[in-house]
Amino acid sequence: TSKKDPPPPPCTGVKIGDNRTVKVAKPAGGDKDSEGAIICMDGFIYTFLHLMPTDIRDKYKVPRGLPVLTESRPVIKFLFALKGSAEELNVTGADYYRLPSAALPVDEVGEGGFIKCGEIGGSDYKEDEPEKDSSSEKHRGKTSKKEKEEGGDKEEAKEEDTQEVTGMEASQKTKKKVKFDTGSSWIHVSFPSAKDPSFSSCHGNNVTTCVVTIEADDDFVTLFETKPRLYAVHTDKLVKGNKMTGDCSRLLERVMKDLVETFPQVENKIIASEIRGPYRRGLTHNPERFAAKGIRADTPYPGLYVGGADLTVNTFSDSILGGWLAANAVMGYSVIDHQYLEKSITSDLAEFLKPPFEMEEEDLAVPYVPPEPVEPPAEETTDDNES
Repeated sequence: TSKKDPPPPPCTGVKIGDNRTVKVAKPAGGDKDSEGAIICMDGFIYTFLHLMPTDIRDKYKVPRGLPVLTESRPVIKFLFALKGSAEELNVTGADYYRLPSAALPVDEVGEGGFIKCGEIGGSDYKEDEPEKDSSSEKHRGKTSKKEKEEGGDKEEAKEEDTQEVTGMEASQKTKKKVKFDTGSSWIHVSFPSAKDPSFSSCHGNNVTTCVVTIEADDDFVTLFETKPRLYAVHTDKLVKGNKMTGDCSRLLERVMKDLVETFPQVENKIIASEIRGPYRRGLTHNPERFAAKGIRADTPYPGLYVGGADLTVNTFSDSILGGWLAANAVMGYSVIDHQYLEKSITSDLAEFLKPPFEMEEEDLAVPYVPPEPVEPPAEETTDDNES
C-alpha cells in the first residue's frame, strides 16, 4: 500500500513587511489541538503565490482549480479635483459603468465543423490574413501544369497544390495589444464627495472629487502564460521620479476626454489630477473560476482562510460579503447551517445585541463641525503717564 501524502501544515503566524512575525494565539478555553485562524483578504493569487513560502507551496500545492484560472487585468485609477460643489456640477453619488461586449461571446468553428464556444466579452486574439503572393500562385500553376505534361499522378499533384494553398492562405492568430479606447473601453466613474454628506462641512463647497478607473494597457502590464496566468506590473512606465511618462500623459488625455464626453458639465472644471496604480484585482470572474472546487473560504492549510472578492464578485459590497463568508468558515458553519438551520455569525450576534431604536430620519454620517478659533488673550497695556 502506498503512503498517503502528509497533510499540509497549519498556519501559525504572519510575517510582516519589516520581517517581524506575529504568532496566532490559540482561542481561550479551546482544546489543546485547536488552533487560531488567519483570514487573508488579498485573494488567492496574492496569498498563495506571494505570501506563502515557496517550499511549502511546492510541497503541499495550492487549492484545487487555482492553476487553471487567470488573474484579472490590473486597473489604473485617475483622481480628479473638480471646481464647484456636487450640486453645482449636477453629479450624484451613483457610479457610472461602461461594459463593452459584456454579453457578446465570440464563437469559432473548430476541427470537424464543431462549434467552439468563445469567452464572454470576446478574445484577446484577432485574425490576421497574410497577403497573397501572386508570383507564388503563378509558380504553383506552372509546376502543376508541368507535372501533368510529364505524366505525373494528377491526383497527387492536385493534393499537393491544395495543401500549399491551404498553408499560404491560412489565417494566423496574433496577440492584439490592449489599449484604452475613448468611448468604448471599460470604465468606472465615481464621485466620492457626492456620497459623503459630511464632505462639504469638512472641505467646503468649492471642490468635488472624481475617481475614474480603467483597465491597464499593455504598456503598463504584461500577461504571462503561467499556471495560473499572471500579470506583471510595470510601475516605472507610469511615473519616473516625480514626472509622468509620455505614455501615461497620453493616457491621461484620453481619459479626460472620455470623462468630459460622458459628463459634459465637468468641462473646464478640472483643477488637479493624479494617477495611481496599477492595482491588482484578484481572479477573473469567468465560468472556470466559479467551477473551481478549491475557491472557497477554507483552504487545505488548517487555520488559513481566504476572503474578499475572489469568493463572490469584484465589487466593494461583495468583498465585504467575502469577509462574512470567511468569518463563518472560521466558526465551522456549513451550507446546512446556513440554508436549513439559519445559523451564522449574523444570527449569533442577533442573539446578544439589542435591536436599534427606530429612527424617524435617515442615519447619516455625523457632520463635522470645526471648532471655533480661540482668540489670543488681549495684552495688558499700561499708561506711562499714569502715576
